[in-house]
Amino acid sequence: MAAAARVHRFKAVKDLLSALEAPHPEETGGAEAQTDGVLLEVVLVGLSALLPDSVIQQALHIVDSGGITCVRSRRGRYAYEVKGQKVSHLVFPGGLYCSCPYFGRKVLEAGELCCKHWLAVQVAMRCGIGVSMAAELG
Repeated sequence: MAAAARVHRFKAVKDLLSALEAPHPEETGGAEAQTDGVLLEVVLVGLSALLPDSVIQQALHIVDSGGITCVRSRRGRYAYEVKGQKVSHLVFPGGLYCSCPYFGRKVLEAGELCCKHWLAVQVAMRCGIGVSMAAELG
């Protein structure tokens, strides 16, 4: 029962985030597009019902600080490097993965829906802000 509820909550998070869809930075060559501020506010209110406020606030801080870099492999796959306080973390945008310790402890083991790094990447990708492009990885 708890697993089914978690799946429904995560789907709600993804549905809210999909309302913010803007062209991905890899599709626009790194150019930034702005999302309607009212829509962003509505989405953030919805997210606050599903996620801890600290995760949302810290994710928005990461986006605002420009701490996200999109890297592309030779095969055309994308991953995001998110600057942490001490180290950078790897986030895969298409799935649910972050290399931070919070993700391992709270998301995988304790049932939280996501970490601040994953949420920051999702918001930045969809709003078209806060993401810089890196050179292709070898």
